[in-house]
Amino acid sequence: MTAIRVLSYNVRYANRGDHHDAWHDRRDAVARLVRFHRPDVAAFQEPLPDQRDDLRERLPKYEFVGRGREADGEGEGCPVAVRSDRWEVTESDTFWLSETPEEPSAGWDASYPRIATWGRVRAVDGDARLLVVNTHFDHVSAHARRESARLLRERVPEIAAAGEGGSDETPPVVLVGDLNCTPGSEPHRILVEGDGSETDEGSEIGDGAAGKPPEDALALRDAATEADLRYGPETSLTDFARLIDGRRIDHALVSPPVSVDTFATLADRDDRGRYPSDHLPILARLSM
Repeated sequence: MTAIRVLSYNVRYANRGDHHDAWHDRRDAVARLVRFHRPDVAAFQEPLPDQRDDLRERLPKYEFVGRGREADGEGEGCPVAVRSDRWEVTESDTFWLSETPEEPSAGWDASYPRIATWGRVRAVDGDARLLVVNTHFDHVSAHARRESARLLRERVPEIAAAGEGGSDETPPVVLVGDLNCTPGSEPHRILVEGDGSETDEGSEIGDGAAGKPPEDALALRDAATEADLRYGPETSLTDFARLIDGRRIDHALVSPPVSVDTFATLADRDDRGRYPSDHLPILARLSM
């Protein structure tokens, strides 16, 4: 068995209107949190180019892959960072959550272009391999969230099955990110159960049973549900000062043969007594 720790963290884009929670007042705390918990893989959402540079500078033991969502590579990104003393990235790429995933684009009435960045990683010592996918769903359009989930159901198995260097072995998959929806919502059900049932356009919570995926489809499970030990708040959203209840919108989903030992929502505060972002990071300790 190989143990791997995967962290997902929406660090909030550098918004000048954040005043005393501006990025330059938070960036050291964000990096210290990551260094303290020492994940093997850290997946970030929302960092702009200067923020990505700041994270690289403050996390020198990590190799970063990924680009921004705009056509020139700028804009918000979903970078994946890997501890280079334990893992190496053998292949990576980014695609757009839209009807034209190979081109910079916004799909299905999304308010902005949305992307998924993936990295195929391999243990430096050993044969363990893993496909990590990091994404950020639209925060406005329910339609975009549903279709983004369906696109990932289609593309992630294709990427996993492509293998490394022509290998016909499908690696385990970990899909993480800010999905802007809670457990039980239709996008979440699409990812873990299949096509999902129809719900009202404006609603992300439904009670209907989702359609089951084909037998050869990628099976995903919610790490928070599967964990032998779960720790931390039930929510992952903050206003920098307080937790916003009932909003676990940051997720880690895993495929067989990954087992989930622990799942934590990390409520670490900085030396000002504030949360370093408007999201809490999540951390899953996995075994393969």
